[in-house]
Amino acid sequence: YGVDKYDIGEGFGHFGIANEDVYKLAENIKSKGGNITREPGPVKGGSTVIAFAKDPDGYQFALIQTAETPEPLCQVMLRVAVHAHIMIYCLWSYRPFGMKLFRKKDVPNYKYTIAKLGYIDEDTTTVLELIYNYGVTKYSKGNAYAQVAIGTNDVYKSAEAVDLATKELGGKILRQPGPLPGINTKITSFVDPDGWKVSNEPVDHGTLDHDHSYSDNWTWNSGSWLTTLTSSRSSSEDRTPRYYTECFGMKLLRKRDVPDEKYTNAFLGFGPEDTNFALELTYNYGVDKYDIGEGFGHFAIANEDVYKLAENIKSKGGKITREPGPVKGGSTVIAFAQDPDGFLFELIQRAETPEPLCQVMLRVGDLDRSIKFYEKALGMKLLRKKDVPDYKYTIAMLGYADEDKTTVLELTYNYGRTEYTKGNAYAQVAIGTNDVYKSAEAVDLATKELGGKILRQPGPLPGINTKIASFVDPDGWKVVSRPSMLCC
Repeated sequence: YGVDKYDIGEGFGHFGIANEDVYKLAENIKSKGGNITREPGPVKGGSTVIAFAKDPDGYQFALIQTAETPEPLCQVMLRVAVHAHIMIYCLWSYRPFGMKLFRKKDVPNYKYTIAKLGYIDEDTTTVLELIYNYGVTKYSKGNAYAQVAIGTNDVYKSAEAVDLATKELGGKILRQPGPLPGINTKITSFVDPDGWKVSNEPVDHGTLDHDHSYSDNWTWNSGSWLTTLTSSRSSSEDRTPRYYTECFGMKLLRKRDVPDEKYTNAFLGFGPEDTNFALELTYNYGVDKYDIGEGFGHFAIANEDVYKLAENIKSKGGKITREPGPVKGGSTVIAFAQDPDGFLFELIQRAETPEPLCQVMLRVGDLDRSIKFYEKALGMKLLRKKDVPDYKYTIAMLGYADEDKTTVLELTYNYGRTEYTKGNAYAQVAIGTNDVYKSAEAVDLATKELGGKILRQPGPLPGINTKIASFVDPDGWKVVSRPSMLCC
């Protein structure tokens, strides 16, 4: 009461409103006595029509012409004071809240860089737009813009993630999580590395649990998944690779013999290693048998005609352990094949896909813990989760894109089972990253919270410049992070 003026400051930029006809909207604003500070028209160097309006208190609103959207109030723009904060803030924002970096654009002609972050696509939800203006290291914040509030399913867990992020990247907890005086609503608040205030508030929505990820979305590159499994031979080391090429239609991508270490590698897949998932088969001289164990489930191959694929496998002497047919209670056609070393392959009938080698299935003892680990440590998304009480198991699919476009990790929990033998046949999954060191930091935080262990600190392999790190997840499954071929 009684305050008639506020200072907006230099750091706050604008809000954004999406509208199907910005020209009409601007005219309406002017007809009501509103202030249009930039007339409607295409952006410089582009075709998107925008305008700017100023409200009675001086707040700027970008009016953006776009098709109908479920969230017209589509942007909050804040300026950050240090160039590095564009990426630091992406990391920092992602870790507490699970935001995604949608895009980053440098505009040298106008001396600024922007980054857009959020939870879904830019055209379906509100996004945070961060702007760095070349050479500007400090902005006044005034006293008008207060904060942004982000919904969470668990204020306490969110605060834990925020606390870890502030210790590593800057910022400060302002209010520890707890109920507001006189009411039961629990909140927490803090400032980011640039001093912008954020509050966490409860939501009733089960899908908005974006509150605790340590992994930065840009670090992990899904295009360079590489699974390694240890294989063997009986009469010929070429037997298993030949099975994969003849029965499954894979290509032998390369082969490497290392006589000093007494092993041979064969790399197989449906496309080049720099764009596709690949299997690495390792033959250790003189070893003719391995134990697959109980924990490893299967690999999966997508194919347009599983009936025909199964017939081809049988014609080459391969073993089909489950004949083609619809899954129980559904319509998807599947089959199962077993390779010469006992590894199972699920064959899934699916329209043409860019990645036929589409799944790795592992069994875990605590599904929720494993989901959190792969989300936080590796930046994976939970694509779907399904409980099958009739058969007493639950599955979760995780990955970096939709199931029909990339390889996914399938985690299976069998009711009441907390441990599995792992044998010595399946070795590891390897995931490409743009920065092995930053990836290892995220993994380290996740292992401290959820379990698992760093096996090899990030660094170059002896004698070569390739940098890797390795660790085991809470169930003991080994993962290697290495530079992505897509970004080398």
